[in-house]
Amino acid sequence: MEKGKLYSIPGTVISTQHGHLLVSSGIDSLDTVLGGGLPVGTVALIEEDFRGLYSKVLLKYFLAEGLTAKHSIFIASQDVNPANIVSELPAVIESDPEPENPSKGHEINDKMKIAFRYQNISSAMQSSHIKHIGHHFDLSRTMSFSDLENSDIYYWTGQRIETGTNSFLNPAYNDLLKSVKDKIKEGKFFLKDNPESKTILRIGIHSLGSPMWLPCRKSIHSMDSSSQDLNMFIFCLRALVRSANAVAVITVPSYLYGEESLERCIHSSDISMRLQSFTGTELENNQSLQDYHGFFYLTKLAAINSLASKHPGSVEYVFKLRRKKFVIDMLHLPPDIGDDKENKKKESVPMLGCGGSNKHLLEF
Repeated sequence: MEKGKLYSIPGTVISTQHGHLLVSSGIDSLDTVLGGGLPVGTVALIEEDFRGLYSKVLLKYFLAEGLTAKHSIFIASQDVNPANIVSELPAVIESDPEPENPSKGHEINDKMKIAFRYQNISSAMQSSHIKHIGHHFDLSRTMSFSDLENSDIYYWTGQRIETGTNSFLNPAYNDLLKSVKDKIKEGKFFLKDNPESKTILRIGIHSLGSPMWLPCRKSIHSMDSSSQDLNMFIFCLRALVRSANAVAVITVPSYLYGEESLERCIHSSDISMRLQSFTGTELENNQSLQDYHGFFYLTKLAAINSLASKHPGSVEYVFKLRRKKFVIDMLHLPPDIGDDKENKKKESVPMLGCGGSNKHLLEF
């Protein structure tokens, strides 16, 4: 595909690093972590937090950005009505709803005298030359009905599932995969197609592999069977998306599956990230983490023009959900002031001896 045609697709940009077509996730800070955005033709896996609150917010951003960029939307879920998810998409606004306070950032840096390495990390992230193509959204408001009505949105609920022969134990997986393929074919999203105006198909799947996706046949190994279906579906979806102008984001309740099953799913996807909420854990009352709501782990990056996946490195990220926006940031731990308190305590204890500025029990 020629570069001129790539630029004609709305809501996309060509990466200056690897020349691949990118779309925004809807969150500037997440796009920065991903190296500019989500590569077209890839599948991104989001391991849900325990309550599924924050992963659902990421999915909403992804879909809202697609509607704002005039992309086509395919939304699927068996846990909730997909129409309810779309009705809760955040409204697009002109500027950042809650910009960072520069003075606060300088104050934090001044206090971090013993952690000078954080300054280099922070500046590297802020001074990135990555071109942001996304929009700003306000989580406290929802998209207007007119914006949704004039958009190309396909809803999959799994209510009309054919029970014919298929490769999955649960026919819902087969029906969903077939529905995605039909949407790609009907919308002419395949790379071989030449429609008058090209666009992107954004596929959002909410809570794939939840208990609602268990095989119809009751078995003590139902969860193992479900993990096989889940891994096979992600693998097949990845092959399907590769051949189209499409990008998929899937949220999965990973806490329901074993480590080995989860590793296979991560291997079958292109990008993998995990959200670990502080709610209900001992970290919830940690003073050093009081400004954040959980850890954000980027476990796998897309292997663009490479035979092996890229490792995101050892940088630790955290996330926070504000009233109007969701933010991913690098973890900046404050200096350990416990040592200073101990030193002051030792200095205040009376000592035996003479000389010095401290007060002693015996003075000559």
